[in-house]
Formats: sequence, C-alpha cells, structure tokens
Amino acid sequence: MSDNKPSAETNLSLAADFPAAGHDQWLKLVDKVLAGAPFDKKLLSRTYDGLAIQPLYTRADWNAAGDPSGLPGGVPFTRGGRALGTSVDGWDIRQSHRHPDPAMVNAEILSDLEHGVASIVLMTDTNGVNGTAIRTERDLDRALQGVQLDLAPVVLQATAASLPTAALLMNLLEQRRVKDFAGNFGLDVLGELAVTGSLAADVETELKRMADAAAHVAAAYPKARAVNIGTVIFHSAGAADAQELGYAMASAVAYLRVMTAAGLDIDSACGQIAFTAAVDADFFLSIVKIRALRKLWSRVAEACGAGLENRTAPITACSAPRMMSKRDPWVNVLRTTVACFAAGVAGADAVTVLPFDLAIGLPGDLGRRIARNTQIVLQEESSLAKVVDPAGGAWMFERLTDELAEKAWAFLQEIEKQGGMAKALTAGFVASEIAKVQGERAGNIGKRKDAITGVSEFPNIHEAPITTAKTATKGAAQPTGAVPPLPAPGKGTFTAALVKAAGGGVNIAALLAACTGTKPTTLVYPLPSLRLAEGFEQLREASDEFKATYGRWPAIFLANIGTVADFTGRATFAKNFFEAGGIEALPGGGGAEVAAIVREFKESAASFAVLCGTDALYAGPGAAIAKALKDAGAAVVYLAGRGGEQEAALRAAGVDEFVFIGCDATAILASAHQRLAAGR
Repeated sequence: MSDNKPSAETNLSLAADFPAAGHDQWLKLVDKVLAGAPFDKKLLSRTYDGLAIQPLYTRADWNAAGDPSGLPGGVPFTRGGRALGTSVDGWDIRQSHRHPDPAMVNAEILSDLEHGVASIVLMTDTNGVNGTAIRTERDLDRALQGVQLDLAPVVLQATAASLPTAALLMNLLEQRRVKDFAGNFGLDVLGELAVTGSLAADVETELKRMADAAAHVAAAYPKARAVNIGTVIFHSAGAADAQELGYAMASAVAYLRVMTAAGLDIDSACGQIAFTAAVDADFFLSIVKIRALRKLWSRVAEACGAGLENRTAPITACSAPRMMSKRDPWVNVLRTTVACFAAGVAGADAVTVLPFDLAIGLPGDLGRRIARNTQIVLQEESSLAKVVDPAGGAWMFERLTDELAEKAWAFLQEIEKQGGMAKALTAGFVASEIAKVQGERAGNIGKRKDAITGVSEFPNIHEAPITTAKTATKGAAQPTGAVPPLPAPGKGTFTAALVKAAGGGVNIAALLAACTGTKPTTLVYPLPSLRLAEGFEQLREASDEFKATYGRWPAIFLANIGTVADFTGRATFAKNFFEAGGIEALPGGGGAEVAAIVREFKESAASFAVLCGTDALYAGPGAAIAKALKDAGAAVVYLAGRGGEQEAALRAAGVDEFVFIGCDATAILASAHQRLAAGR
C-alpha cells in the first residue's frame, strides 16, 4: 500500500478542506436574501404558547453543560424508560370502542384483537349516546365476552359515572377470577368535572373516593392503575400544548396529595397514575409534547419524593379528536398517520389511532381497520419501533422539549397559585385561559392562516358523502336494586363496598345514586369539546340545506378577465375560497368584453359573482364589468384581490367585498349565506 493512500482505519473528514461555517455567516447570507425584511417576521414561526420555531438549530441550542435529557432509561426520562441495549418491541396498539350496543361492541372488540390490536379503550355511557350502554354487570360482561382480560388490557374512559363503572369492571374481574389485570380503571375526577361540568358530590369527597379506589386497586390488582389523566379534554377545548401539559400536571399533583393523605405512600400513589395525551398533525410539536410530558412527570414525582422506579408513568398517545373533519374525511387518514408516526418517534407506551370516520358517526369496519393497520404498518413495515428515542440528540427536539416543559411548568405554578386544579376549575380560571388561546386559533382558522386540508383549503364540494351508523338515546336508566349504605372513603373500604354492591344485581344508576352527595358540584364554565373544522362545516351544512331545497348548490360566477395566464391564479384562489363555504364556483371563459361576461353570468344562474384577473385589468375594464354584473342581478360582487389604488373606484362601480389571503373567510362566507337565506 502506498504511503499516499489512506488505510481502511483512516477517518476521512469530507469537510476538512473547507473553512468551518458559523451561525453568524449563515445569518449574513440570510440577510442578503431577505433584502431588509425582518428576520423574525419572515423566518420565525410561533406556537400558541409563544414558543419560537427557529429556521435553523445548531449545537448551541443544546444545553452547553451537556445532554439535558440524559440517556434513554435515565433521569429525567425525557428519552423514555427503556435503557440503551434493551429489547425494543414497539408500543401497545390500542383501539377505542364506543358502539352503544354491548353485543355489537363485543364483536368489534374481538375482531380488532384478532387482527393486531393489543388493548382496548372502552367508552361507556348509560344512555348509549357517547359510548357503550353499560347499565348492569351483565351489559359489561356481554361487551367483554371472550376477551382474555389478563392478556388484553382494558382501559375505561372517564365519564360521569366513572367510579360505578369501575366497580362493575372490578366485580367482573372477581367473577372471572382475573388477578393479573393490567388495564386502567379510568378515574380522573378533575377531568370528569372539566368536561361534564358536574360531579355527584363535592370535589373533596369525590377526590377522597378516587384515592380510596386507588388504594383498592393497588392491593387487588398490582399490575393495574386506577387513574388515567387525559390531556385530550384540554386539547379538545382549544388549549395550547403547554397549557395542556401544565393542567395535566396540576391534576396529577392534586391526585398525589389526596392519595398520600389517604394513606398511600408516594411510590404507590405514583404507581396508580397513567396519562393519555393528544397528538395531532403537527408532527414536530407532537413529538416534543410526549417527551416534555415524561420530563414533567419525572420532575413532579421527584419533588414529591418518589423513587427512581416510580418517576415514569405509562403514556398513551391518542390522535386528537379536534383535528378530525366531517368533510373530506379521507384526509383524516393522513392526519392520524402523522400523529401516530409522531407518537412512535416520541416513544409513547401505547397509541390509539381514531378511525377516520369518527366525526361523522359511529366508526365503521373500514375506519377501525385503517386505524389499527396504520400502527401495524408503522411498526412492522417501517420498523419505527426498533429505535430507542430516535429524536434524542436532535437539536431542535431537545431545545423545544426544554422550552415546552418550562412553559408547562409555569402553567402548573399558576394553577398552584390559584389554590390547585380543583379551585382553578370551579372558579372558571382554566376555561378562561383556554378560551383566550382558542379565540386566537379560531381567528386564524377563519382567515385560513391555519389551513385545514379538504375543508378550508382544497375543498371538494362534490365529494360523495360517507354514511355511518348514528347513535341513539335510550333514555335515562332508572335505579334498580338497593345499595347498602356505603362507608366513608378510606383505604379501599368504600370501593370494596361499591364492588360488592355491583355484584348484588344493582344497576349503574343505583350505584351512581348511592354516590350522590348532598352538595353536588356544578361548573359554570365546563370545557367545550371542539373540532377545528366546525366553522367551515357549518357553512357546508347550510349549503346542503340550500341544495335540498332548490336542487342545486348556491353558486358564484367566476368573472374571469383577460387570458388564462391573467386570471388562473386568482380564479383558483376564488374557487377554493368560496367552495370552502359550500358555494360552487362556476368559471367564465375569460376575455375583457363586458357583454360576453354578463351573458355568461346570466347563463350560470349564479347568485354571486367574483372578478378574477390582474390588478392592471381591474384598473382597466374591471369597474365596467363590476357595474354590469351588479345591474345584471348579482346579489354580491366580489373581487379576488385587495384592489390597491383602484379600491375606491371599484367599490363605487359595484364591488361589495374584496377577498384575499388573510381576509376573514368565515365571516365573508357566513354573510353570503345570510344573503341567500334572506332571498329565499
């Protein structure tokens, strides 16, 4: 081998012959491209928490003192509880079920378990509206018939009757002699209060009962957990990510206090808590959220004195209900895939992908199959679960994780200043703070700054509707059977008595009545459950009503001016703009002849017209065309663009509204529908 040739062991540095590039040099190059435009405005974006998303991250964005996230499996558990070198076998594929009929939900559960699902979330509702109608132990037994409860964990969803439902499940486990149950009984008193706006008794009593249930579960089911803190309720109300995490931590702190006051040691109390966090189509922030949640819980548990082994908690990532749309629901498949991908990268312990047709009605077989197969493909074909914390060490993820955790910690501190999560909820503080963020978000959605694909952007007004089964109210259940007097909450005594009563043949209404106190809690401001697309979907529903009455969609004529090159850009914008509100866009052929454009408008039978062309053409024949369209019967004449120097002249000629990027689309479209309704 020649001395001039490197050996196989030689480390080659491809950048060795080039000078090192610094961040300042990059900024100088960026300044040239921006040509005086402000860097912060053009290249920075901000979250609803106010966190800045940088265009470029470097090693300087990482903690100078070293790795702030530790190693996988080590404090502060940002990088997960699995240590390097351990076997990685993926997350738990978890499916959510809510069919009102116990027999039908059983068939769906068994089908999912046979086709790759490892655990289930069971949503229950005594009326069968928002979940499976579980009224008696027999209903629950029917819903879970054939399910091996020691192999397939069941997670109950918090409802207005969480503790009685949990008692029914505990009784069922006793009857089946299941000792290795590793599910979650779904207790989340403050979450239940936030969503339903009421509790059967005063908050203090309900918290003590939850602590009693935790003590019972710790003794009877060592592999199970009693409490499942859901951040989804805050996310669905419109909370920003840091708010969502901060409020979840505030609930966790409240639960630890009441459980330790009831006699559980801090390690046992921490062992009763799990989390379910919302992940959405914001890929980066969803990854950061799960990592920050682990870091926050580790810090809370450490501050409370928990041992290392109890500073982690199971985290289930659930694709966010608020991002699901009724219109063009197929896009939901993409949204949930992104969310699932993010959850897998972040190292969630379990993932629930909601069916794409969830917002329309009861999910069908196809929706559930796509939901579970999304996870199976990501695990088995993409090998996403084969790497421990793939985001670890990436400068952007590390910095944003730290910033989000700090912001969430500030929200936790603010809740503590309010006297704790219970007082913050009952005083309306939490609802008020979330409403501020939701107001800002709603404004951005209305202006299409926050685009919703298939709804506010690229809508398909002619899409074929998807039909699903609808839920039906069965009526309120009446109490049957007598519940013996229940003891005061203690170290599992209250729950044990409730479980015994559940085995005596009483129904859930009787159990709930027995839990009702003399001072039920009622919130003035319960948290709403919102979806991002609702504003535009309401406009589409108004359009559907118009079509049902008149046999056609409400329509707007695209008064295209000039050549194809002149009008295509703004005509495309106008089509997307108006069809997002259910108003069908009917294109004209172009040209500048006023009579020809007016003739096309009359032939279209449209109620409205919008001028589409260049600013130069607006300054030329634009005013004459606007006047002619108004004279020809156009109820409203719009113009695609701002009008510029010609705005006053165009308005005088008959242009009523200017539509452009950043205008309030929902307000303009709602006004159009009001005009249609007034003209019927």
